[in-house]
Amino acid sequence: MKAIERAAIRVHILGIALQPGTQDRVLEELVRRGYRVQPSDLRLVLDEFIGRGLLAAQDEMIGYQKRRTYETTPAGRMSWAEECRALSKLTHEVFGTRLPPLPPHVGIDDSQAWLSGADLEDVDDQ
Repeated sequence: MKAIERAAIRVHILGIALQPGTQDRVLEELVRRGYRVQPSDLRLVLDEFIGRGLLAAQDEMIGYQKRRTYETTPAGRMSWAEECRALSKLTHEVFGTRLPPLPPHVGIDDSQAWLSGADLEDVDDQ
């Protein structure tokens, strides 16, 4: 896996966890976005983010099974926003205002994907 793809997955994890959800939900959302992640690898990242204070985990008992939900903490939301800003800046620098097409297996029609001038205003501030 390439470094940029690993970084993108990590940013997506924080973004997905803005709404509380289980590891399975995070994994399903990553797959939907075209990433292939092993559950054991995802768990390592989730545990790392908990250790760094970017995610919070809550365990609840459902019958005899424990279910763990994850949610982005305030520090995680700040980190996610900073990473999104950096990725937006990189995308603008590499591709200009026109985004490259997504691979067909992602299943999202992005034929009209572009960044508007308003999207780029914050990028030039730094």
